[in-house]
Amino acid sequence: MEAFRGRFGLRVTDREECDVTRLAECRREIGSFRPAAVIHCAAYTAVDRAESEEEAAYAINAEGTRNVAIACREHGVLVVTFGTDYVFDGCSSRPYREGDPVRPLSVYGKSKLAAEEALREAGCDHLLIRTQWLYGSGGRNFILTILEKARKGDPLRVASDQAGCPTYAKDLARAVLCLLEANARGTVNYSNEGETTWFGLARFVLDLSGLGAASLLPAATRDLPYPAPRPAYSVLSKERYSRITGDFPRPWQDAVREFLATLREGGCRT
Repeated sequence: MEAFRGRFGLRVTDREECDVTRLAECRREIGSFRPAAVIHCAAYTAVDRAESEEEAAYAINAEGTRNVAIACREHGVLVVTFGTDYVFDGCSSRPYREGDPVRPLSVYGKSKLAAEEALREAGCDHLLIRTQWLYGSGGRNFILTILEKARKGDPLRVASDQAGCPTYAKDLARAVLCLLEANARGTVNYSNEGETTWFGLARFVLDLSGLGAASLLPAATRDLPYPAPRPAYSVLSKERYSRITGDFPRPWQDAVREFLATLREGGCRT
């Protein structure tokens, strides 16, 4: 909303206004507002809980995306939606490109791949943005959880064998705008630049927050209580994004610094 406000007429909905698992509601909302584009953010993102809630994950991610896409096709509206690095198996030795083979390991990843397939099968005009390790001022995320536990004095064991790149929601929103202005279509990767591990991100956050003395220990993923398997390496290549837009994502460290500054200034609750 912040990225688009003042430049476009906006209608913002949540489950109360539009349940994406109901095609009739998608048709009603899109048909009544008649937008130029629908930015479809609704998703089931509880990676570990999805292992025991497969039906719910597919209903929201796959069928929800299908319903939005069908309604948009019927009204000639562009769909912009979001994918995940978890569609990959983590066996790559270089950042994943958009056309690389997909092989999700978890129910969550499979449900998001099904969402991609539903989007394409619907035959609508679409832009799919794959992203990863998202954080921001809304909702729960890894950074806020780490800070909360550190301030409570809880011991922290964090995976040191999963490599990816943190993505600031504010930067992702700006990237959506850049892609729309460039008339982008198809699949495009976006994250901040660089790579780290969850442990590396936690260490960086704690040090910048004056909590470097907190008990933080590296751990192998297999030794952590995660029901869902995760890709060991899932860094995304942003080459196509930069080629289309002429924009280059900033380093993840700079984005995290800005986010932590907003926390210190009271920009969001911890």
